[in-house]
Amino acid sequence: MKELFQATAILIVEDDEASRLGLFEFIKLEGYAVFEADSVSAALNILNSNNNIDIIITDLKLPDGTGLDLLRNIKEDKIQSSEVVITTGFSSVKSAVEAIKLGAYDYITKPINLDELGLIIKRIISNKRLIDEINILKTRLDERFNFGNLITSSKKMIDIVNTAVAVADKNSTVLIEGESGTGKELLANIIVNNSQRKNKPFIKVNCAALSESILESELFGHEKGAYTGADSLYKGRFEIADGGTIFLDEIGEISLKTQSKILRVLQEKEFERVGGNKTIKVNIRVIAASQDIERKVKRGEFRQDLYYRLNVVNLKLIPLRERKEDIPFLIKKFLEDFSKENGKNIKGLNKNALDILLNDDFPGNVRELKNAIEFMTAISGSEILDESMLPNYLKERSHGQSRPLKRESIEILNSEDYIKIPFNLTLEEAENLIIQKTLERNAYNKIKTANDLNIGLKTIYRKLNNVFQG
Repeated sequence: MKELFQATAILIVEDDEASRLGLFEFIKLEGYAVFEADSVSAALNILNSNNNIDIIITDLKLPDGTGLDLLRNIKEDKIQSSEVVITTGFSSVKSAVEAIKLGAYDYITKPINLDELGLIIKRIISNKRLIDEINILKTRLDERFNFGNLITSSKKMIDIVNTAVAVADKNSTVLIEGESGTGKELLANIIVNNSQRKNKPFIKVNCAALSESILESELFGHEKGAYTGADSLYKGRFEIADGGTIFLDEIGEISLKTQSKILRVLQEKEFERVGGNKTIKVNIRVIAASQDIERKVKRGEFRQDLYYRLNVVNLKLIPLRERKEDIPFLIKKFLEDFSKENGKNIKGLNKNALDILLNDDFPGNVRELKNAIEFMTAISGSEILDESMLPNYLKERSHGQSRPLKRESIEILNSEDYIKIPFNLTLEEAENLIIQKTLERNAYNKIKTANDLNIGLKTIYRKLNNVFQG
């Protein structure tokens, strides 16, 4: 879903250059992002390369087709979720009505009344925002009652979730700690969806994914001309989150300079945009997450005063290796999700596959288990997943440092056709026993025995002489 604070993007499709230029200037002055095309093919190229076109204003008659052709392509191939407005002459109103039946939002006759067009654009934007808000509320309502994908039967984890719900309606800052893949963002969702701020903005920032300069601009925004390329005012995440909640994931990765600015936001509820001197006041709740923030504090890589500000409510998530009772429940949920996604009817895992998963330590935690089940589901051609479908790294971990047995070796071990070697034999005695037993199996055919054991015929004779002489 496109975030509401981004500029609305409009594509004009018109082959008459004067008309296209007039529409371009009008829409640009209204503050929207504008794209232009003079044919159906040019419009499709833009749509296929740009995922953020909100509105398409297209002429009915174009050099290589019609606005109806463009409309069909958009609706049938689902290139974009754009709304389409048809522009047409009076003689083509019948075709414009047909366009409405095909899914166009509206039509407007030429010469175009710009005030009327402006109202249509604003109505489309208003409707899109309303739909987005309804979807957000529905998602949050669903997650409030089923805790989303945070599935657990572990008493320790249930206690953590209960604490999260208990502090949800407070304004206290929350620090969620835990290894990668343990569900820190899911717990943040639970807090927000059970808080008084649940209908306000909830902004998420992965601090580890952005460089220092970009992160500073993303968090605090920048003024026009603040640096090369800053050609317009940009509102940062703290400003957008005003009245709501901001989730700072991997906060331990930010620089000391940015840490000092975040400390000021927590203490004073204010900041300035990059390149600006206007103080902006905000009312926000901060939820932060980190894997090893305490170690960074001890090493002087993270400010101690900021750590104390963040660590008002501390929630430490349990790694999957310490709550293995959750693994069967998680597998069941992931199987249901990925079976539906892949159009399959997978009923479960066999005992060997389940044993391997239950005995693994999962350094990547729930995320790693989820990826493993997704892989097995994708390659499976049967209703029951077995150990052969496990990702190779899990197979290797299950065998420790030893190499996994080949299927042929397993079949041999399950039959009577193998050689038993006592533990108290020397290596030479073991070799002699293998040669002797292979000779017996081959009816003392020395050439076949040498080929089976991949040794020279002279070695067979030498070993036999040693046995008989001994």
